[in-house]
Amino acid sequence: SFSLFFFFFLTNMTEKIHNTPCGKIHYWINKTAHNSTPQLVFLPGLTADHRLFDKQIEYFKSKYPIFVWDAPAHAASWPFDFNFNLTNKAHWLNEILQKEGFNKPIIIGQSMGAYVGQVYSEFYPNQLHGFISIDSAPLQREYTTAFEIWLLKRMEPIYRLCPWKMLLSSGSNGVSTTEYGRQLMLDMMTTYNTDKERYTRL
Repeated sequence: SFSLFFFFFLTNMTEKIHNTPCGKIHYWINKTAHNSTPQLVFLPGLTADHRLFDKQIEYFKSKYPIFVWDAPAHAASWPFDFNFNLTNKAHWLNEILQKEGFNKPIIIGQSMGAYVGQVYSEFYPNQLHGFISIDSAPLQREYTTAFEIWLLKRMEPIYRLCPWKMLLSSGSNGVSTTEYGRQLMLDMMTTYNTDKERYTRL
């Protein structure tokens, strides 16, 4: 698509693939920067993809090495078996970062991306150089009520009952204060126009 071409042209990012037992993870990387450390690792949130950070990547690409991915079962990282969890994602992320020589990563995670960053920090505290959480929440049990956990475990059938147009509207309008951000999220959500089942499972 034009937007994908524009992303490659604008940022000079190189697409790569990391194989896992559940499927292939597509990620984009650019190491041609004035500084070799730290490295910026951008992790989009649930149902979003690498385009979420287009403007940040354009700004930082000449300053620091850059990484961004389509999370497992998202966008280009599909098809993908749903037999994985946050721990798997953190380990796969580490495998990629080690392979690419990202030894001082600063993880910038939006929503679910920040959850992955928190799990990464639990397993690899000595490797993490920094962590930025955007519109996310702590994973520790003391920050979550029993009712919230009960509700979270039942969200999939709730999403199945919601009309798709309503999900598109609420999902795109509620994530940004700018027209650019709302339109970007709408564009990313349209990936699931013909696959609401995957959207609800995510």
